[in-house]
Amino acid sequence: MHGPVIGLITDLLRRGAAEGVFRDDADPIEVFITNASVGYFYFSNIHTLSTIFDRDLTTDEEVAARRAHVIDVVLGYLRPA
Repeated sequence: MHGPVIGLITDLLRRGAAEGVFRDDADPIEVFITNASVGYFYFSNIHTLSTIFDRDLTTDEEVAARRAHVIDVVLGYLRPA
């Protein structure tokens, strides 16, 4: 089901590694799982998390902050050592 997506990620990781912007040992399946996880969890639990932390995580500002954080986390992992 996700075969074509994994192929696209594999190609992207290879090109990024060749350009020196991504590490060369990133596993495309792990990258997919991580991206899906950090994207899905926030939105699937947004109301519960908002209640737990007494913070409205549904606002445009909070969603934008989450997006920026996810990008930083994923690119931090992919950055070559």
